[in-house]
Amino acid sequence: MAARVFLLFTLGYFLSYFYRSANAVLAKDLSQDLGLGPAELGFMTSLFYLSFAAVQLPLGSLLDRYGSRIITPALLLVASLGSVVFGLAQGFPTLALGRALIGVGMAAALMGSLKAFSLWFPRTYATVSTLLVGLGATGGLLAATPLALLKEAMGWRGVFLLGA
Repeated sequence: MAARVFLLFTLGYFLSYFYRSANAVLAKDLSQDLGLGPAELGFMTSLFYLSFAAVQLPLGSLLDRYGSRIITPALLLVASLGSVVFGLAQGFPTLALGRALIGVGMAAALMGSLKAFSLWFPRTYATVSTLLVGLGATGGLLAATPLALLKEAMGWRGVFLLGA
């Protein structure tokens, strides 16, 4: 059971890194398809971080009150909804909404994982947290060439719909 907990939470953190980095790969396509300029692309990218940061303070209380098993999956569903909204967007406002929802949804990816690990693994297993951060960061790597190849195969919209 502990291995399953580790894998599921690490996958969530992996997706967080993936979504953080995806806009850099997709910027040209977003600009061409939706007529976005540099200011809109920059703002949309910052929306992930702004919404992510806005959730951090209440997140600690929510994790303490309801636990990682409820809060983290609930927020991942918000991110999934955001990915669908982003993938179906026909203009900047909807695209921005999707990006903000992804940021909110990914807010618990690290803290929720660390909270769960503190309950599921003995303190002597601090390596589990190190593995989480190391493996999760590979999501940023997959948001480069593999994402570019996937985008060529199914388009940027398909990538976000698949990510949901």
